[in-house]
Amino acid sequence: MEKTTKKHFSKLGLILFLGTLLIFGVQILALALATKLPVISQDASLSFLAAMLPMYVIAFPAVFLMLKKVPSQTGYEKKKMKPGQFFIAFLIMYAATYLCNIVGNIITAVIAVVKQNPVDNVMLQITGQISPFANLLIIVLCAPVMEELLFRKFLVDRTVKYGEGVAIVFSGLTFGLFHGNLVQFTYAFVLGMFLAFLYVKTRNLLYPILLHMMQNFMGSFLGMFIIEKSGYLEIAEQMSGGADQEVMLQVMTEHAPGLVLFFVYFLCILGLVLAGLILFLIHRKGFTARAGEVTIAKGTRFKMVIANPGMILYCIFWIAQIIWQLLQ
Repeated sequence: MEKTTKKHFSKLGLILFLGTLLIFGVQILALALATKLPVISQDASLSFLAAMLPMYVIAFPAVFLMLKKVPSQTGYEKKKMKPGQFFIAFLIMYAATYLCNIVGNIITAVIAVVKQNPVDNVMLQITGQISPFANLLIIVLCAPVMEELLFRKFLVDRTVKYGEGVAIVFSGLTFGLFHGNLVQFTYAFVLGMFLAFLYVKTRNLLYPILLHMMQNFMGSFLGMFIIEKSGYLEIAEQMSGGADQEVMLQVMTEHAPGLVLFFVYFLCILGLVLAGLILFLIHRKGFTARAGEVTIAKGTRFKMVIANPGMILYCIFWIAQIIWQLLQ
């Protein structure tokens, strides 16, 4: 049984690793072709679309086809969530990911101090350069659908027989690593586990997709929109450049309405996080995981689920990406 279990997770890991190589290959090829067209290569939004759309249209479906060959659990019953339950789930999810994002940024800042060189926030750079349309299309719409299909639907259905806890952690870990940088891994790992938990309990993929869309909208679209329109970036640039008090006062006066908007936005975020924390404390006993049809003995789960050839390849690839990004 142990040999069969290890082989099962190794096969999943190998497919994820091969899928990763395919994703990188498709993106590299798409960008190489895009460089032949100045209208695309000279526009950040079009370059972003040229790299991301082929990944979701070609690479992800290819991974789905490979995963379909791996046996999955069938015959489960979908459950519906009431609007109030969905809203509670959103608040808890948002609070968890927001706080984990802060932790990730703190760790990254410490690493930057140690190496005496700043660590780039890749996602912040990308969302700051692309158009709102590209942001909405890829980050808010396409990414949640395709990623939830892969990391929740395909992976959870093929691991839940070993226990809900195993499926949830496996889904969260592979999802977190897939983001390829420390800041995103920190919150994506927790986000992935939460969405996997929701999918395990409802078996309705619509809920994780909608929550993922809401999370990306709040973090990548609305947040960047508020920061840009408020004048926060210009003020931060002036402060980092050592501008004198008169210049700072003038800049802040020019952006007074935007700063009020930013302050109101910050208060709203604070309220959402506090509400999510309180709701988590109230409902924490509901976060339980049931045993599966196949039991993996305690003390052997890491060896069975992670320490196998396929998963080792997948983990090494993405951990190397994270380290490389930190050392740049």
